[in-house]
Amino acid sequence: MKTESREALLQCPTCRNVLSVNREVMALEDKCPVCRSAVDIRVFPRLFREQVRQVDPQIADESESYCTFFPELKAEKVCDECGCLMSSKATVVWSGEEVCLPCLYRLREEEKSPAYLPKAALNDNRALALVTLLAPLSLITAPLALFLLIRNRKETGSLFPRGRWRWWTAMILSVGWIVTWVAILVAWTSLILEELS
Repeated sequence: MKTESREALLQCPTCRNVLSVNREVMALEDKCPVCRSAVDIRVFPRLFREQVRQVDPQIADESESYCTFFPELKAEKVCDECGCLMSSKATVVWSGEEVCLPCLYRLREEEKSPAYLPKAALNDNRALALVTLLAPLSLITAPLALFLLIRNRKETGSLFPRGRWRWWTAMILSVGWIVTWVAILVAWTSLILEELS
């Protein structure tokens, strides 16, 4: 059975633009980079993979190590996260790593590791909204936007390939607002001190 390409499977439901995804995901919740409409797609991860010939799991004999999760099966792999011994039946391949189910759960649900999440926060968009839409409150929102940008500077954020222009625009605007407010406060303080003296 021939596997279809990723481009044939992932399209924007509004404009039919091909959505190129950075990594294997189970769900897409983002905006189309072309028409900016909301995209909410559920994906079967198996569609990303080549058809693999199923190999019958090997039964472990007394001289071989056995799988942590299926003790009757031979251990063929090691979890990249916790190092437990696994059979091919207990192995989950995700983002190029071979992990066990407890580690997959921990990485997705507890640690919220970006490589294992089906959706990601767009912190550059949040910061940009803080310094543009909430500009009248920029005395509070500009430092908050700067904190968001610096804290999440290494995260890619979106599941789709994106440019860095939003990050840089939000950074310039937030620094500009902070400098403006510092100048206003300094001028205001100096005027008050002049009146008092």
